[in-house]
Amino acid sequence: METHDSVLIYGLSTEGYMISNSLVSKSISTTILDEKLHVATEITPQILSDYSSAQSIIEEEALFSIQPEKNAISENPIIFFTPKIRESDNYKKKVLSLVSELSTEISKGTIFFNCTPLGYGQNSELVEIIERSSGLNSETDFIYSYLPLEPRTTKSITFGTHNLDNKKTVQTLAKNANIKFTDTYDLELSEILHLEKLTSLYSPIISKTESLKKIKDYDKRKTLKHENYYVDDLTNHVSDIRCFNSSLDSGDPSLYMMSGISRSIDSFTRYFIDELKSFMKHNSLKASKTEIYLCWSIDKSEIRGDKSIMHEYIIDKIYDVVGNINDINEFSTVKNGQASYYLPTSDKKQLLILCSKTDEKILKTFKRNLGDNMFLIHANTLCNR
Repeated sequence: METHDSVLIYGLSTEGYMISNSLVSKSISTTILDEKLHVATEITPQILSDYSSAQSIIEEEALFSIQPEKNAISENPIIFFTPKIRESDNYKKKVLSLVSELSTEISKGTIFFNCTPLGYGQNSELVEIIERSSGLNSETDFIYSYLPLEPRTTKSITFGTHNLDNKKTVQTLAKNANIKFTDTYDLELSEILHLEKLTSLYSPIISKTESLKKIKDYDKRKTLKHENYYVDDLTNHVSDIRCFNSSLDSGDPSLYMMSGISRSIDSFTRYFIDELKSFMKHNSLKASKTEIYLCWSIDKSEIRGDKSIMHEYIIDKIYDVVGNINDINEFSTVKNGQASYYLPTSDKKQLLILCSKTDEKILKTFKRNLGDNMFLIHANTLCNR
């Protein structure tokens, strides 16, 4: 198989679209498959010029020449698996189900890159599913690689393959897709490295989060010079954490760490809602006379759906406090590619909730200053106000 053979991107996600862009720039024939509509289209330089992201294609309901899903899978010997997974409790089940379905159509000689996060031992399980669904032998008939990506990037968290004899081949293909990686390992070692990176990333975040939660008085909390993390930061790898929670053995210390991280993230909303109530009481904001605007710029097309799920959950919980809650993105205008935001005229008090570091830029677009009618609270570990 040639490393410039045609490529299928299975999944109209942000990460999948970024891979497509890299491949097309190298004049590699690339097809992207919309996993929701079950149709595929060849990605051309013109499409990339007209549509800067996967989300723009989805929002504008772009019409291209299409081909059936079955043909796209069977005719492209290289597949990058990059679907949008929006299940939470059934995340692993959804990944396995999608791979099982597409595997019925893969051909002998296929090279399959799984770019979705999985837990310990779950890649070997996926290889067995491909074998059963396709009737192919993993030792001789196809190559499976594990290449989970950091959210909204083509940077790999780890890189594993079930047969290291194919190491150079899969590395060349990953480089063609502009995927950044350090080295390639067997599947088990790549999963362990994934677990290690998650632990190293979240341990300091959760340590600071939990210590701040214990300090009930806001004035005391803000005297600590802690680095603040937003709910946006906390939810970057929730799917990864859930996968390890479901795959590690009971009694494994790593499971205790993953479970602790998961519980801390889950409890953040309750912590923030308590702070929101305290803030409203301190500023004499009555629920019936307050409008809330949630500021959280979410990429709805990334592989992981964790932010979108948390976004809806937070809205539901805020709604129990203040019934008038809005998404700030509904109050924006775009000029020369730049978005600016505004708050509608109202006789009610208006409260902004910032959910990410990126969304701090929204404040700069307002012509009004914080004052008698406009308030601000940050959905971060300190709950700045």
